[in-house]
Amino acid sequence: MLLYLSLLFTGSLFVVQADSRVTWNGTELEANTDSYHHGIEPSWRQTNWTLDSEVCPGGYSLVGDKCLMFVTFITQPFGEARQFCHAAQGELAAITTATDFKTLVDYMHANDFTSGDFWLDGTDEAEEGVWVTSSGEVMPLGTPFWAAFGTSQQPDNGSGNENCLSLPSVWFFYMSDNPCSALKHFICEATIPPQKKAASAALAPLGPSAVGGRVECPILFVEVGGLCMMFITWEKETWENARQACAGASSELLAITDVEVLRALYLYIHQDNLSGHAFWLGGSDLASEGTWVYTTGEPVPMGTPFWGLYEMTAPIQEPNGGTGQNCLAITGHGHYNFRDYSCISHFNPLCVYTG
Repeated sequence: MLLYLSLLFTGSLFVVQADSRVTWNGTELEANTDSYHHGIEPSWRQTNWTLDSEVCPGGYSLVGDKCLMFVTFITQPFGEARQFCHAAQGELAAITTATDFKTLVDYMHANDFTSGDFWLDGTDEAEEGVWVTSSGEVMPLGTPFWAAFGTSQQPDNGSGNENCLSLPSVWFFYMSDNPCSALKHFICEATIPPQKKAASAALAPLGPSAVGGRVECPILFVEVGGLCMMFITWEKETWENARQACAGASSELLAITDVEVLRALYLYIHQDNLSGHAFWLGGSDLASEGTWVYTTGEPVPMGTPFWGLYEMTAPIQEPNGGTGQNCLAITGHGHYNFRDYSCISHFNPLCVYTG
């Protein structure tokens, strides 16, 4: 252990930071063609990353507002991985917000951590099905965190002893439960000193966010994630007719570009007993196959943590329907991840108020 740490912090095994300040533009990186289909540009390729080693301890890199160390030169069981992180003055990385999850996945793609599995901080060893971090913080379940297939979503305790949290590359870095004895790479997190918190927040990747203060919505619309949405559950329409239904109410089919909005929507659907419904969103690739855009003209974010998976044993990430499935919807069957469907399918319109 001490030898590993000595080599790690002198940079002999792998380079964590090349100098005191490193910047790069994610748009210059090449996408993994095995993971993304139809020539679609994943969201991580559009991210401008800025790191400042002065914020984090030696061996750690600033990812969003977290100091993380990606240990790829050894694999360990969950318990031993935790011990390694403790010796490195950290803990396994705890990811409990949708923004932190997306930031982590984007960073892993941008830095080519695209093979192997990684332990994160989270177990349900104390009580089956109740996932918590080592600090006792409750781990969020459901979308957009956990791998979702056509008929099931993680965690499923498939082998009866899957009590530890990992990010498997084969499942496009969605969360999964695994036996704690499995050997995996892992990600450590160091606590950022309070005096450096402000600096790390200033360096975190910026992006549009619709999640903010409360808003007042007109009748039939409800506030979800800072937006005024209308769930037309009394009618099922084709995608084009759903667009027209929204337009008649001074709205458009919903465009989701912020992962926190997706999380807020997922929670609202389940809290308001709407999980039996499937909803059209405003995205399609009708104009150009493989290029997904919203009716607003905004690009549809691609990859994890937006689009769901297909086939657990030989996973493929949506969209995978080719020219026969050109419109974007979220369904209970698909665990409310993004999925492509035939535009003549009949789903409920989900509108966002535009005034």
